[in-house]
Amino acid sequence: MGANDRGRVGDADPPHAGLSRGGDTTRIVARFVAAIVVGAAGGALFAAMAAPLPWVLGSMAACALASIARLPVAAGAATRRPMAAVIGVVLGCSFHPGLLGLAREWWLPLMLLPVFLAISALLCVAWFRRVAGFDPATAYFAGMPGGIAEMVLIGGERGADERTVGLIHAARIFLVVFVLPFVIRHVHAPAAIPASPVTVASSWPDPALLLWGGGSMTAGLLIGRALRLPAWHLMGPLAVSAALHATGITDFRVPAWLLAAAQVGLGATIGCRFGGLSLRAFARILALAAGSTLILLTLTFAFAIVLGTATGLDPALLALAYSPGGLAEMSMVAISLALEPGVVIIHHLARVVMVLIVAPLAFRPSIQEIPS
Repeated sequence: MGANDRGRVGDADPPHAGLSRGGDTTRIVARFVAAIVVGAAGGALFAAMAAPLPWVLGSMAACALASIARLPVAAGAATRRPMAAVIGVVLGCSFHPGLLGLAREWWLPLMLLPVFLAISALLCVAWFRRVAGFDPATAYFAGMPGGIAEMVLIGGERGADERTVGLIHAARIFLVVFVLPFVIRHVHAPAAIPASPVTVASSWPDPALLLWGGGSMTAGLLIGRALRLPAWHLMGPLAVSAALHATGITDFRVPAWLLAAAQVGLGATIGCRFGGLSLRAFARILALAAGSTLILLTLTFAFAIVLGTATGLDPALLALAYSPGGLAEMSMVAISLALEPGVVIIHHLARVVMVLIVAPLAFRPSIQEIPS
């Protein structure tokens, strides 16, 4: 790898580059619809195979393959925001008045979360410097266990290669979401008291859902954007829906088909991030991300087992709370396994805030240099 290539992966135009340059709204919508169709087909296949979290995993896999094959599929920021808003409302439905009472049981995992994040960051940054040969800034922000958008934006401001950082984080989430549900489903015992369902079998939204759910989404989007929350199109609706459910003001649930549709959209968003890559570049990204993901998952299960033994908490739920996947993705895994998604959401929110605050402050280019 030459000096000018250090810190860069991939050998094609950035994903969605044509969309951003073309500005053709009709084409954007058409490619998004195509991604949803492909994702739904993949989800149906995984559901028939009885895979965990089938609508996310199937959609993600199908859209990744379609993107690498350069089929006309795409899920950009504008098209994925409505899906993220629906998922935010759904995740908010997992909150309930008794959830805050569980905080007394979870103080130790929350207190040790910064320790987990610090160890994870040190090991992953070293991996990307020594093994991948990334430049200091790119290795640092690719190794931070934070959100994709935040790490790309902050890293770009500090000299990191934005494309590489984004692809590595996308590949990490892809691998974690694909692996973790299978692992947890096969190693954890069913919860003695399963989490409250967030869906109902209704075939069509009732008036209460249209009122409360639609209101949560609208108010959440407005509040999230006004407060400039990270991933505001997800976090705003989640916060409003969670507040309504946690205070007992309402207990609305969404139809199962609507959740499945949102999961297809979520999977399509992850899969389409690899658009424009060759198979070789995709394989290289996955290989580099697999190393950091193995580090992160090893630490995740180590902390989960130790904390579960010390506190008596469910190690499977602890693994999801500490897992290096995205907030929405890991919360969906918790829902699919009848675990308490509210606990996962709280830990991941804490993780995102900690990394968002500490990572930029701790970054020192001269300190990040690791001799080859």
